[in-house]
Amino acid sequence: MRSSRIRSRAHTLALALAVVAAFILSTLLGGCCGLISTNTGSSADTTETVGTGSVLPTAPAAPLPIAGKILPPSKGAYLGAYTPPAPFSLTAIDEFEAKTGRDLAIVMWYQPWATSNRARFDASACLEVMRRGKVPLITWEPWDPGSDANLLKDAANQPAYRLKAIVDGRYDAYLRQWAVDIRTLGGPVMLRPMHEMNGNWYPWAGTANGNKPAEFVAAWRHIHDIFAEEGATNVTWVWSINHESVPADKKNVYASYYPGDDYVDWTSISGFNWGTTSAYSSWQPFLHWYNKPLAYLGTLNKPICVSEFATVDQGGSKATWLTDAYVRIKAVPQIRAIVYYDSVERSSSSTQDWRVDSSPTGLEAFRAAVKTDYFVSDTPAAVTAWADSLDKDDWRYLLALTPIY
Repeated sequence: MRSSRIRSRAHTLALALAVVAAFILSTLLGGCCGLISTNTGSSADTTETVGTGSVLPTAPAAPLPIAGKILPPSKGAYLGAYTPPAPFSLTAIDEFEAKTGRDLAIVMWYQPWATSNRARFDASACLEVMRRGKVPLITWEPWDPGSDANLLKDAANQPAYRLKAIVDGRYDAYLRQWAVDIRTLGGPVMLRPMHEMNGNWYPWAGTANGNKPAEFVAAWRHIHDIFAEEGATNVTWVWSINHESVPADKKNVYASYYPGDDYVDWTSISGFNWGTTSAYSSWQPFLHWYNKPLAYLGTLNKPICVSEFATVDQGGSKATWLTDAYVRIKAVPQIRAIVYYDSVERSSSSTQDWRVDSSPTGLEAFRAAVKTDYFVSDTPAAVTAWADSLDKDDWRYLLALTPIY
């Protein structure tokens, strides 16, 4: 996306049973904490601040169990959503599930690297997502989006975040702290760094900000290697292209940015139907945006996540577009996760309301489209297995995590 995407309700017993062993263990901690609960933080004398990372309680004597990677569901595709301000407010998740009639398996959000923004890994936020039977998908962005990226005059022009700076080690301490914090948490985290690198609107883009596509590959591998050094094998790496390359020249093709099979667990794509909300767009069906990139991603033999996906109302029928899109998604068996972008974008010149309920007919169509069990809301197996492996001391540590944001 060309911008920053920066009630509590009762959950059913079926969701709680998704990680029933963890629920039983957590209730042993004085009977105050179920699988779904409100984190009350911890007292100052039991916590320590770790560098630029999370505020963590004193670590247990032994490291927590470390989760495996997120694998595709046995059939179909996981349902996910970006629904701000989740996960920093869990109400948004509950409201999205209530209006769509389906639970989520993936919750996606964005975090920039700028220290003035939400730059730190928030272990408590991730844990609360997992305790609801979902996996976090963090889109991790090396830039400073300010208070509203839509208002930036030249968003890609940020020399401090050139790819060469990442390769040369300028951000190693920050990267290593994230790796340490994710490893310390132990649960599964899907990480999507430097997405849409084949566009020209972000500082990490291969043709912007003084960058070269080869530097993107080097930066990706550098980040991945630091996480490997710290033992953060609970990260599932999601490599994510934009549906079209901008500019559309030979050096900016999708393949120029692929870091290699050993560095990628899932591939990913983003693409939106802007309709007539912009002077540069027109109403187009799902396949217009996705045919070409899906054909390329299919050659990589990795599970595909459609990680940013939505339509507006202006220019056509949102209901018809959504109905068609989910039919097309089911026809591509390598698509194993689909994350809907449930938000509103506003700039000085236009507004895009991507939300599923921007119109009653759109919401009705969305509910009908995802009602089939092909779209999976079950807790990902790696989340369940990790929760099952925790003992009482592990849960005492985890439930003392203090939210950062």
